[in-house]
Amino acid sequence: MVETTPLPPRPGSSIEDYIRSIGLYYIGIAIVMTLLIGATYLTVKVALDRHTTQQEISFLTSQKFIRFQQLTQQTRAVMGASADPALPEQIVQPMLEDIQSAITDIRVVMKRLKDMHRRLDSNLLERLSRHSPAATALHVDLDQRLEDFLSRAERIINTTHEDRQRRYTYWGPIDFAASADGLLMRQFDGIIQHANGRSEASIGNAASISTALLLTLAILFILASTLLFYPLLMKLRSEHQRKMEFENKLVHLAQTDPLTRLKNRSYFSSALNCLLYRYKKDGIGFSLLLIDLDNFKAINDGFGHPAGDATLRHVAHAFQNVFQVNDIIARIGGDEFAILLPDIDDEARLNDIANRSIKALEADFTFEDNTIRTSASVGGAIVPIHAIDEPGLVRVADLALYAAKAGSQSAFIFDEETLTSRLEQNELAAALANAADRDELIVHYQPKVELASGKHLGFEALVRWQHPTLGLLAPGAFLPLMKSPRMIGDMSRAVIRNACRDLRAWKKAGLSPGPVAINLPEPLLIDENGFEMLASAIREYDLDWQDLAVEVTEDVFLNHHAEQMRASMTRFREQSVSVSLDDFGTGFASLLHLRDFPFDELKIDRSFVADIGRDSRSEQIINAIIDLSRNLGKRCIAEGIETEAQRQFLVTAGCTIGQGYLFAKPMPKNEVMARWLKHPIAETR
Repeated sequence: MVETTPLPPRPGSSIEDYIRSIGLYYIGIAIVMTLLIGATYLTVKVALDRHTTQQEISFLTSQKFIRFQQLTQQTRAVMGASADPALPEQIVQPMLEDIQSAITDIRVVMKRLKDMHRRLDSNLLERLSRHSPAATALHVDLDQRLEDFLSRAERIINTTHEDRQRRYTYWGPIDFAASADGLLMRQFDGIIQHANGRSEASIGNAASISTALLLTLAILFILASTLLFYPLLMKLRSEHQRKMEFENKLVHLAQTDPLTRLKNRSYFSSALNCLLYRYKKDGIGFSLLLIDLDNFKAINDGFGHPAGDATLRHVAHAFQNVFQVNDIIARIGGDEFAILLPDIDDEARLNDIANRSIKALEADFTFEDNTIRTSASVGGAIVPIHAIDEPGLVRVADLALYAAKAGSQSAFIFDEETLTSRLEQNELAAALANAADRDELIVHYQPKVELASGKHLGFEALVRWQHPTLGLLAPGAFLPLMKSPRMIGDMSRAVIRNACRDLRAWKKAGLSPGPVAINLPEPLLIDENGFEMLASAIREYDLDWQDLAVEVTEDVFLNHHAEQMRASMTRFREQSVSVSLDDFGTGFASLLHLRDFPFDELKIDRSFVADIGRDSRSEQIINAIIDLSRNLGKRCIAEGIETEAQRQFLVTAGCTIGQGYLFAKPMPKNEVMARWLKHPIAETR
């Protein structure tokens, strides 16, 4: 191998070359550092822009999710309200406007999301990253399904009030919401999870590229990276943490009732499904309690909605003190609560817990110097004793709640007897809907007499139901089933027409029946219907107004339409029709009401008459009512007289008119003709 000897440098050239080379290296290193620093800065900036855009997309998606939930609830509320024929359209209209506002908001958010996605697609890192076709398809499918949902909601608000009443039942809104909630909410969850994954991936990509550049810069680049890259990286992490905290807060808000801070219906449904899945997988049972507050509407009406809100918060606090930490307490409606008890599958323990929850509400609380008393009814059911699926469990718990509200128990755990009784009630209610059309509603008549002499004065018309299979039913068996104004109107029309027809027959037979008193319910007094019913029957059967009398209960004083009722009663009195205040002493009449409302008679309730000779307090109340009626210039009638001792007491106290089994039981028209009107009162008593 030939060894070569380096040429000696030219004098002065080595220093100049070294300096020149150092300068070139320095310039090269400076250029490289500048380029790398610039590249690093640009990379982080692009990643930050991408992250910010993804954060905005996540925020808008969460906002769209919340507005979608509100829209489903508002749509369900409109369809439930539309199914109630007694609810006027002007109450539903603001709810329709809220739905339209929610639809508009969702579409605005959808447009902004499209703009954000276009902005994200233009990002350099986004173009370099691998796209998920499934995520893109999920976005497209969600938008299509959501647009279909919005279109259906628009059809609901654009249809007429009558169409909504005809086409939607009580369960319609729930099915509508359920059919939309499940898949759409899973798609929302998938999109949010995908956005979180992409956000974390963007941070990982930025970190990887920056690390490679920092390794290339070595020691010289450490200072630059410390000054430029690290603060940006910390900002990215801070923004990511803030985004995650914000999303967790949104999820919490979406699952929490804002007023009581309890879980809401959405969370309750998810938790119930989880417990049912646990039962199917591991065989572990659990219990459900449905709780409905008593007289909550009266609190709202009497003390105002702030008092109602305070009541709900008081109830929520009481429940939190009664139930365990792992029990799920949810507010699922206005004054309705649901409790899931994961570790309770025994009827005795569930009944004990239900009674403890009721007892916790017995403590009064004060709101703005007003003492408010709360109570509730509770229905319970157990998996797997009573049901093993969500619809069945909710149904039997609701039946138990209905039994608790209808009976003397405040808490009721479901049993088969309850189901049988409820089914019988449902069948009876279905038959009652058309009883008036089938002429099954008939009238019995109870005489009114002068207590001192026994002279016959008139009758009270009392409705009975001649059921085709159950026979003659008393009012207590079917009047509680009359929920709709239409059924009440049909019943009243049947009573009025039957009474007027019988009156004409008696008068043609030369008898003197006296005025027949007819009970008019509140729905017929708030407008002209009640007056027109009587006027039409009087014209049809060629009677006089004085042949009839009208009886109303004390509840008219608390009705929101009290002024319309006062006007209706005034019209009756202008026609010389006597107006009686029925069941006096058991309702909410005040002296101011007695002074201002037009009536002619006070009827002492039978509960006071029954205690004559047994309870001196009832006797004192009767004396007070008689004195009050005398001082007001009104007649006083006692009902429910069954013994001679009761009659003697009332005569001595100054009561002049009475009715009851002592004189005669309510009789059908034929028995009245044969047994009563043809015989003097003294002979029949």
